[in-house]
Amino acid sequence: MKNYDVAVIGGGPIGGFVAGKIAEKRFSVIVIEKNKKIGLPVNCAGLVTQRVFELTNLPKKGIVQNEIKGANIHSPSNKILTIGGDKVHALSIDRERFDQEIIKKSEKKGADILIENKVLSMKNVNKTFKLKTSEQKELSCKILIGADGPYSKTREMLSLPTPKEYLKGIGAEVSDVNLNPDYVEIFVGKKIAPGFFAWIIPTNKKGTTGRIGLCVNQKSIKSPKHYFSKFFKNDIYEEYLKGCTVEKNIGGVIPLGTLKKTYSDNAILVGDAAAQVKPTSGGGIYPGLVCGMHCSNTAVESLQKKDHSGNLLKKYQKLWEKDIGYELKRGMKFRNIYSNLSDKKLDKYIVKLQNPKIIEIINKHGDIDYPSKLFKPLIKKIPYLI
Repeated sequence: MKNYDVAVIGGGPIGGFVAGKIAEKRFSVIVIEKNKKIGLPVNCAGLVTQRVFELTNLPKKGIVQNEIKGANIHSPSNKILTIGGDKVHALSIDRERFDQEIIKKSEKKGADILIENKVLSMKNVNKTFKLKTSEQKELSCKILIGADGPYSKTREMLSLPTPKEYLKGIGAEVSDVNLNPDYVEIFVGKKIAPGFFAWIIPTNKKGTTGRIGLCVNQKSIKSPKHYFSKFFKNDIYEEYLKGCTVEKNIGGVIPLGTLKKTYSDNAILVGDAAAQVKPTSGGGIYPGLVCGMHCSNTAVESLQKKDHSGNLLKKYQKLWEKDIGYELKRGMKFRNIYSNLSDKKLDKYIVKLQNPKIIEIINKHGDIDYPSKLFKPLIKKIPYLI
């Protein structure tokens, strides 16, 4: 049995980031990933902001595919609200490469990487976790970090709270398309993607390749596949996707609704495992990295003080809640309002938002990572939105 200071379950970007941050402080760390290859399968729309590169300190070259300056939001009856356009608001990235570069960086810092191993059991024995994997590996750690996704086995085994809601997503990488490379196309409506939205993201500077997809809420009677098939039949999408070639399919689950407890004795949850995801967009990379920073700092403090109790690790909960918890909770409230809007009301509000003065406010204050920054100035201008 090999002994480690920290074992990170899950080799995605958040798990890899946390492992690297702890390893650089000269503690022994192992990342255990169930899949055969880091970064696969891809289950993300791959749209992030510059902040992600500032946090990870990764080079953009080879990862960033395209720069996005705005969005065209299509109402159920295809009335279009165009926002942005003045500067770069988001980056389309190669998620496979992004994940791999983070893991490479954590390896260089000293972390061990164990792929194609699923953790079958974890037991806290005398304040140390004993782990067994599907490939008959046995190891122990002082701190266990669960970064193992929406249906986290770590969360389940530790009997920690579950997310409030799950979104089911489906998508594809496409080529031979005709897109405006500066703009994301967003489509809303209960007949398009009940409880969420659909998207088309241009992934090169010519607008000839893209990433398309949608999510539906768990109350949806019909499957995501049912709505996705309409992508290639609906007149609204035809001008963008006519004659396109599907290169690769994408699918995944998004957990929403942060957990009231993300720690236990000798254990921490982070990223999708802790539902640290933006409810307005389903994006988990930026909030996961922010929480990952607090996770690694708390783990390092715990190791330095040789105190791995829940009493010390609860500091992590306080730190991430203070940093980004308000934003995620506010986003959940906004999402609940949005989910209950009829198609008729969505049409109505998109028309009202087409006012040039309102668009100016959106362009000035809109922030993909912190959408709540827009609420106050928007409501001040159009109080009837309350």
